[in-house]
Amino acid sequence: MYKLQTFSLLFMALAGRAQDKKALDSVDKIIINSIIKPAEQAAGDQAPNWAALEAQIKASYSDVQTDRAVTKAKIFYYWSKDWPQFSTALVHYTDVYEDKEDFKLMDKNAKMVVDHSTNLRDWKAALTWVQHAADKEPGNAEYKATVDALKAKINGQ
Repeated sequence: MYKLQTFSLLFMALAGRAQDKKALDSVDKIIINSIIKPAEQAAGDQAPNWAALEAQIKASYSDVQTDRAVTKAKIFYYWSKDWPQFSTALVHYTDVYEDKEDFKLMDKNAKMVVDHSTNLRDWKAALTWVQHAADKEPGNAEYKATVDALKAKINGQ
């Protein structure tokens, strides 16, 4: 009986977490489509004024929702335009908002940092994500390869 109650509580917590993520993602999409994308289009070839966008969004949404949406927008905006900015945004989003138990995602994000960042802090952050995945799944050669690549960058090789 105790195991069933524990399982039920765990299941409810995970289901609630999934619903929370879905709700947050939904609001992110609204903010990005209604506020950020028009500002990006108005900025033309220049980056939008991220600080002004944050202030505008914070007037209607929470700090967390503002940060999530703006950081997501930066990830998409800077993809292939400005790799250092992209990497910084990706590291921040992954550190704060991504599920560290989603090992494939942690490896994917860490690989992007390996490929696109020149920042030691980014490499160290990515190493924590993928090292956790490699520790949980020690037989996974992909995770180990990403760990090795990050360690080589950190050690200047």
